[in-house]
Amino acid sequence: MRGGRQTLLAGATAAVLLGAGILTLVVEPRLTERKARTAQVHQLQATLVRLQADLLVRNRIDKMYEQIEPLIKSTGNDQQEMSAFTRELSDLYANLNVKMRSVKLLPTVKEEFYRLLSVKIEMQGHIRDVVRFVLLIEAHASPLRIEQFGLKARETADEVHASLLVTKVVAESGS
Repeated sequence: MRGGRQTLLAGATAAVLLGAGILTLVVEPRLTERKARTAQVHQLQATLVRLQADLLVRNRIDKMYEQIEPLIKSTGNDQQEMSAFTRELSDLYANLNVKMRSVKLLPTVKEEFYRLLSVKIEMQGHIRDVVRFVLLIEAHASPLRIEQFGLKARETADEVHASLLVTKVVAESGS
């Protein structure tokens, strides 16, 4: 009986050692590899989600640009653009009762995909007409922007001296 028990214990010990060996040599490396691959899959999924979000943003920006492109499209060189810009501004104040003190063309600022045109305007007139001019700029079809605005009262009632820096964005040719 003792011999049978020893044989049984020896067989059980051999089975446990064989199981531990298989676990250590085969199963554990596979589990470690699976954990690493699972972590890599999660990383790739996070990257995919970021790329999809970036693509949605890019598509949204492209759609917005398609809508405004006709408004900022370049029609020529800097001189031609500035001439068209000043014409737009003079058309806005032509029917208003304001006296232009000065219209100063500032240097064009060139960026990677656009040019920024700037004009410094000083005018004098009734506050109602100056406000109309500001409203006409803000409501204009092309993207005009008032960067600086100063207003000083004159000697007579409702007469003001206004100083404005008006800018316009023009897309670079070929962009």
